[in-house]
Amino acid sequence: MAPPLYPAAQTHAARLAEHFAKHTEAAEHAVPACAVPPDAEAIAALVDAAFWASLQREEGYTPEISLAFLSHVRAKDPLLTLKAPPTYAAISNQP
Repeated sequence: MAPPLYPAAQTHAARLAEHFAKHTEAAEHAVPACAVPPDAEAIAALVDAAFWASLQREEGYTPEISLAFLSHVRAKDPLLTLKAPPTYAAISNQP
């Protein structure tokens, strides 16, 4: 995965990963194997995508975005690709 272009995504990802891991661990007592918490890299990618989508509002377009983290192993019918689709940031930074 490419590093996020939004600096705050990388800055806070590790702390958020710890937060999600703590809550997942607590939930495991009530619901065994309930979820796998996202790692810092996945969180940084989600925050990065949300940040760039939010900038579309400044360009007169109101974004509709839903973000979810689910391992493809736990999905019923996962959509798997060889290469990740480009993010809005990657598209908007092209000449």
